[in-house]
Amino acid sequence: MSEIILNNKSASPIALSLKTLSRHFACFGSSGSGKTVACKVLIEELALQGIPVIAFDPQGDISSMALIADDNNKDVDSNDKTKFRDNVEVVIWTPSSNKGIPITINPFQFDYTQNNNEEDERRFFAGVSKNITSLIGYDLDSDNGKSCESILCIVFEYLSRNKIVLKDLSDLSKTINELSNDTLETIQSISTQKFLNEIIKKINLIMLGPRKFLFKSGVPADIKSLLGHDSNKTRISVIYLNTLVSSEEKEFFVGSIAQLLYDWMIKNPMNSDSNPIQCAFFIDEISPYIPPVKKPACKSSLELLFRQGRKYGVSCLIATQSPGDIDYKSIGQFSTFALGSLNTNQDIRKVRNRLESSAPSEINNIINLLPSLNPGEFLLVSPDEYDKVQKFKVRWLLTQHPLVVTENKIDVINPKKIKDFYLSNNLSNNKKTKLTTTNNYTLKNKKSSDDSVLVVENIILERNILKKLKPFLGGLFFKSHKVEEINFKFYPLIQVDLYFLKEKGFFKKNIEEIPEKLYLDFKSSKMIYIKNNQFHFVNVVDAEPHKIIDLDNKCIFLEKQYSEIKFDKRIFGGKKLDKVEVKNRMERKYKVKVLSSRVLLLPFWECILSDKKNKNLKSINLDGVFGSELKFT
Repeated sequence: MSEIILNNKSASPIALSLKTLSRHFACFGSSGSGKTVACKVLIEELALQGIPVIAFDPQGDISSMALIADDNNKDVDSNDKTKFRDNVEVVIWTPSSNKGIPITINPFQFDYTQNNNEEDERRFFAGVSKNITSLIGYDLDSDNGKSCESILCIVFEYLSRNKIVLKDLSDLSKTINELSNDTLETIQSISTQKFLNEIIKKINLIMLGPRKFLFKSGVPADIKSLLGHDSNKTRISVIYLNTLVSSEEKEFFVGSIAQLLYDWMIKNPMNSDSNPIQCAFFIDEISPYIPPVKKPACKSSLELLFRQGRKYGVSCLIATQSPGDIDYKSIGQFSTFALGSLNTNQDIRKVRNRLESSAPSEINNIINLLPSLNPGEFLLVSPDEYDKVQKFKVRWLLTQHPLVVTENKIDVINPKKIKDFYLSNNLSNNKKTKLTTTNNYTLKNKKSSDDSVLVVENIILERNILKKLKPFLGGLFFKSHKVEEINFKFYPLIQVDLYFLKEKGFFKKNIEEIPEKLYLDFKSSKMIYIKNNQFHFVNVVDAEPHKIIDLDNKCIFLEKQYSEIKFDKRIFGGKKLDKVEVKNRMERKYKVKVLSSRVLLLPFWECILSDKKNKNLKSINLDGVFGSELKFT
């Protein structure tokens, strides 16, 4: 049976079998202990075994798994890095935002309850009711919260019995007003019409405010898509929680995905005992979602997933720097613990209470060691795997770390063709075709529309231009020039998708294909790179293509229709993009294999200045990304 190795391959292996991981894994450690690295190592290893992972990212450091580490550390197995790059895809989903792949929740996916027994159906309705009750502003522990939860359960049972399909919360408020008399009588036995009207009002307010994007304008959450069942690669789906504003929204989303995963696994039990895990579910910094006293909406769904997941091959992985702030009853199903440095007495005491049953003979030694562990050092407590506690140093990552991916950078690192695949299929009534990938590129039969163009997002606002122009106005106290005119324009570039063919090996040469994008001036075909936050145009960059700092590293790209943007098409000089010439030119410059090329528009500000003395005019162009001078060739 396959094993997951947590430490460097050169050391005596600290390994966990997949069967052990099916009983769940928790990682505790204070800030800086390396717990996130340890969990990312575990996710990398699972993906290398072909096991897909759904991972919640509350801070942006899980999303960096989309980027392969560019160092050549001797402790990293280069074969594993190549295998990960070629066979694994990391997709970043963004609730309420189109920065990544926008993902929405339809809480009324009652098709998941088809063929469920009555108990499972009731449990599903209870989970949905808790999530919505909390989202619209009721405390679940209050009388009003409990009443709202019960009312929604009654409504959902009515919808299911009558096979009524709801698209979103707007339909729910309408349905409550149109319930049958017997259903209304049942509700009135536990509520007043005034309270029912209040619930309807709160639901309508949700659909009129920014929270409506939780339910609209995106790809409907679907476990098969999150697990990559429509792809030929092993998928790590990262759900980026920073695009959600409030704790209620985050709890709603975590709870809804956990509920969908639970109902998916009930319908998809393991086919054999040969592989005890069919997917993994990871939450970093889990303490807000399973606190010891308060009961957020997602807690019940998570507890159910933890309790039942092992029977269905869903491995649950969690991490926290505050083990004292989580409900230990919630993780009673976890059999394996990786313990990093802990310093507070409360956290150590909580860990002690949990481990007294797992490692009673070593508990004092464990507690004494915890404060002295160095970053990256862990104590592994796994009675299913080892008779004694194992101390190990976690291996280096195959992917980039430390790197926090901000919301504005997601679109740069997310696989664009995968995003296009889901959004285009979503627009066509979810009639999905098969997604096939090769290396880090996704290919589909449908070509990009000639009506669309890729545009670099403009960051520099017009009101900031005067400040950016000060160095060009001359004079120390009294400026020699003044600004006459400021115009917003686009400059045409070419984005080239290619593989950089890198030779590896000393005696036996192997060719490694490194996926990359390079950028050319549309008019002169000169290469573009970025240095000191300024665009430079040259014939050849004296660096390997995958090491060039260019637009991928600094810019955000938007797909636009030509009709959406206003610009003078004469900027193309009457030429069309000659893809064959671009391919030939790039393959003459570098050892590469060109896949495709397309037009990219770079925003800039044309600033007309006049000399106060002789009234001569001069033009200064500032790019729309950094506000630096843009010297076209």
